Amino acid sequence: MNTTKRLQPRKKPAQARSKVTIDAILTASIQVLLRNGLDKFTTTRVAERTGVSVGTLYQYFPNKEALLYALLLKHFEMLAKSFETIPKAPPMTLEILSLRLADAYIAVKMANVDETKALYMVAGSINQSRLTKDIFLRLDTAIIKALESVTDARFEDTQTVSFTLLSALAGLSRSTFARETANKSRNLALN
Repeated sequence: MNTTKRLQPRKKPAQARSKVTIDAILTASIQVLLRNGLDKFTTTRVAERTGVSVGTLYQYFPNKEALLYALLLKHFEMLAKSFETIPKAPPMTLEILSLRLADAYIAVKMANVDETKALYMVAGSINQSRLTKDIFLRLDTAIIKALESVTDARFEDTQTVSFTLLSALAGLSRSTFARETANKSRNLALN
């Protein structure tokens, strides 16, 4: 079985009840990650936290890795939607675009700080490049379209600028959440 297939959900929720179950599993996954850490993250713990059987969880996610990827994918989809909704009506300067991109990125990251912290645990431990190429294309396309709408700057290679911008945002965000976690750990040790 190839890796990409192993990461795909077994089935897509069709009914409202199934969607609620998926959301509950994803929410419980975040809670288990925050409480137990990645090393002790198991589908059994997630199922218990969700209040469903492990069999029910496996109806949707074939393994722990698929569940972790689903968490990341959901987060990246929220980020893509946020970038796609940035108004591109001219005249838009590079400064205005920069502020809008930063605001959109921060809004997603800060919407649920605990979720973001948990996702950084996951992101550091798995190869994100195996996530669907569609989500990365959506992020890249949204940034490129925004860059092309700027009235006071032009870029020879918008793909490289987009990649650099996304990398810078991710690095800044990652270091901010890592510092916050380190500060909390230090404060707990001092008390």
